[in-house]
Amino acid sequence: MKENIQVTRSKEWIFNALMFLLKKNAFRKISIEDITKKAGVARPTFYRNFDSKEDVLIDQGRKIYERLMIDLESSMDEGNVTYNSIKKIIIIFDEYSELFEVLINNNLEYLIFQSFDVEISNLLKKILGVDKEDKYKSKFFEGALFSIAIEWIKNAKKESVETMTEIIYNLVALNK
Repeated sequence: MKENIQVTRSKEWIFNALMFLLKKNAFRKISIEDITKKAGVARPTFYRNFDSKEDVLIDQGRKIYERLMIDLESSMDEGNVTYNSIKKIIIIFDEYSELFEVLINNNLEYLIFQSFDVEISNLLKKILGVDKEDKYKSKFFEGALFSIAIEWIKNAKKESVETMTEIIYNLVALNK
């Protein structure tokens, strides 16, 4: 079910306000009042859409994940599925690197990982053939993909998307 336009806009304004504030302040120092004031929305609007400021970031993580799944679905029949899927994951991390940088600087990257964690098993099954039942292998790939992407962002994305895709693909190929 789609959100109505006003809810979508309010969420966007709140997220953008939080991002703006995170670039200037530590997460723990930002209040709900700061966010609502910057977003130009009332406090009840915030709480109609989110339970906490962490929830704003988790919601964004879910949107990123949904976008990734759509991108992956569209390429499941193109060449090397594993390679192309890893590349799409890296492209998403590249496109949202500003968000990840702010989260890393505030030790909050776990919030995006939390968003992905709920559905990551579906992703791993599609691109690597890893079943949810193989929980250790699933957790291994889940943590590895996320940690490598975060490390790449921490290192100012010195390697190209193509190079990172190759690195991860070669690591995955060793562990299949």
